[in-house]
Amino acid sequence: MKIILQIVMLALSAVSVAGADEVISNAKAAKLLAKYNCQACHAMDTSSLPGPSYRAIAKKYASDPQAVGDLETSVVNGSSGTWGNNAMPSINIPNKDLQALIVWILQLM
Repeated sequence: MKIILQIVMLALSAVSVAGADEVISNAKAAKLLAKYNCQACHAMDTSSLPGPSYRAIAKKYASDPQAVGDLETSVVNGSSGTWGNNAMPSINIPNKDLQALIVWILQLM
């Protein structure tokens, strides 16, 4: 019985980790971007707003294995200097939504 429980827990852990890296749909991303007002500073392709475009972010972090964690920290704590003089304020966003958006952005290359 104990072995069965361990196998079930291992399987549930694998499903949970696999789901964390799945890319959300463009429609779901658009809803989350609107919900957290990301479009106030970011756009898909243009960097004329205070923040970089989503595609510029994807390009900059394309080869960075720590990108998800680094970007999560930048959003939660705010950041400055990475993209010039504009500062990004800290954003209060649930980790699940934040991680989904970051994974979606990084796949835009």
